[in-house]
Parts: sequence; C-alpha cells; structure tokens
Amino acid sequence: KQEQVRRLLHAARGFVLPSVVTERGDRDGIPVALMEAMACGTPVLSTRVSGIPELVLHGVNGLLVEPGHAEQLANALQELLADDALTLRLSVSARAAVERDFDIGIEAGKLASAWA
Repeated sequence: KQEQVRRLLHAARGFVLPSVVTERGDRDGIPVALMEAMACGTPVLSTRVSGIPELVLHGVNGLLVEPGHAEQLANALQELLADDALTLRLSVSARAAVERDFDIGIEAGKLASAWA
C-alpha cells in the first residue's frame, strides 16, 4: 500500500489538505501527509492552521489559505491546476524543503548529539 500511495502522489497534480480547528480546539500539528506529498515532489495546498505554515511557505513550496474559506481553497486549487510553471516551482521547492529540514540522517545526528 505504501508503494501505491507513493505512486499516486508522484502522479498527482497536487495534494490538498484543508485542515481546520474543531469546535473542541483540536487541530493538526504538522501533518505527515503533507511532508510525504512534498517529499514526492507533489505541490501542496493547505490551510494556515497550527504548525502547517512552518512547513508550507505560501508561494515558496506550496499554497496556503485561511481555514474554513472554501472559495479561497477553490481559487488556490484552480491556480495550481492552471499554472504549469507554478506547479513545477512549488514541486521542486517542496522536495528540497523536506530533504533539507526533515532528513532522517540529520535528525538522528541531532538526537545523538543531544544524548552525548
């Protein structure tokens, strides 16, 4: 199943994750699903909730809209689908961001250093 998900992400024009804050205050932190899509070089579209803007920088490595604003989400999705140059730029930048900021070797080294 992981290989199937990876194949689908590589083939996708974009990955949309419209996170919200629930009535109880529950929210995503930094969703792994966004990191996985970005690692596959898939452009992402999400919402400005919790830690998502720490991962997705609007216009740099993805697109962000305000949570609960369906029209903003639809417009950003339309922009992503219509602009090949934007899609390519976001794809390359998304992959680079995940490689730079979430590389397992680098993170393991930081953890090892903290224990030394």
